Amino acid sequence: MSRITNPAKYFVLNAVAETGSLTAAADKLGYTQSGVSHIIADLEAECGFPLVLRAKTGSSLTKDGEKLLEPVRQLMRAEEQLSAFIDETNGLRSGVVRVGMFSSVAVHWAPEMIKSFSAIYPNIKIELFSGLYQEIENMVIDERLDCGFLTKMTKRDLVFRELARDRLLAVVPRGRYPAGLKKLPAAMIGSEDFIIPGEGSNYDIGEIFRACRVTPRVKYALSDDYAALSMVEKGLGITILPELVLKGRSDNVAVMELDPPFTRTIGIVSRPGKDSSPAARAFIEFVKDRFR
Repeated sequence: MSRITNPAKYFVLNAVAETGSLTAAADKLGYTQSGVSHIIADLEAECGFPLVLRAKTGSSLTKDGEKLLEPVRQLMRAEEQLSAFIDETNGLRSGVVRVGMFSSVAVHWAPEMIKSFSAIYPNIKIELFSGLYQEIENMVIDERLDCGFLTKMTKRDLVFRELARDRLLAVVPRGRYPAGLKKLPAAMIGSEDFIIPGEGSNYDIGEIFRACRVTPRVKYALSDDYAALSMVEKGLGITILPELVLKGRSDNVAVMELDPPFTRTIGIVSRPGKDSSPAARAFIEFVKDRFR
C-alpha cells in the first residue's frame, strides 16, 4: 500500500507540470536541478510507475502522471487551508488589537467589554487610544489603529458596523426652565449661550442645528464632555450631550429631551478589505455579537 511520505514531494511534481522543465521547477521552488530530479525519482519509486518524461526540449508528465496531478492539487489546496487555519489559530492565541474609543465608550463600555473579551482570548493584548472622532477616524485609515468606535457621522471610506443608538439630550442649568417643560424645542437653543462639548459630539450637534435651521450662540467650545457638563452646572450656558455621557452624571443639571428628538448611531469601524489581523477580526466579531 502506497503512502504519502512527504507531501512537499508532490508539490514538486506540480511545479514540473506547470513549468515543463526540471530546471524551471527547481528555480521556482528554490531547489537545485539535481535535487528536483532526485525528488521525482523518489516519487516514481513510491508510486511504482513513471511520472515524468525527460527530453532535451523539456519535461512533461506521463499519462499516469497527468492522472495523479488533480489529486496532487487537491492535496495542495488542503495544505493551504491547513496552513491558514494554523495561522488563524496562532493569531488568536497571541496578538495585539489597537482600538480607538471616544471618552464615553471608554468610560462606560470598555471595562466590561475588555474583561469579557480577555476571558475568551486571554493572550490577546488590547491597546486603547482615547480621542475625538476625527483622531480615531484618521488613525484607523492610517493603520495606526485596527478599529475604532465612531458615530455614523463619519464620511470616510471605512466599514461601519452599527452597534447602538444613543439619544442626544439637552443639558441645562437646574431651574432654568419651568418644571412642566419636559422637552426643549430645538428653536429655543438659538436664544441661549451654548457650550460646544468634546469627544466629537459637535459632529452630531451640527447635524441637529442644520436639520432645525438653528444658529447657536456659541459661548464656549471645549474638548471634553465632562468639562462642558461642569460648566452647565455653574450656569454658564446649555449644551447637548449623548445619553451615554450623562450616565451617572446628571444630578446637578436638568436633562431634557429635544423636540424633535435626535440620536447618534454608535458603531465600530475598520478599513475595508481583509487585511485585518486574526486578533482584530476576533475583537470586531466579539463586539458585534455583544450588541446583536
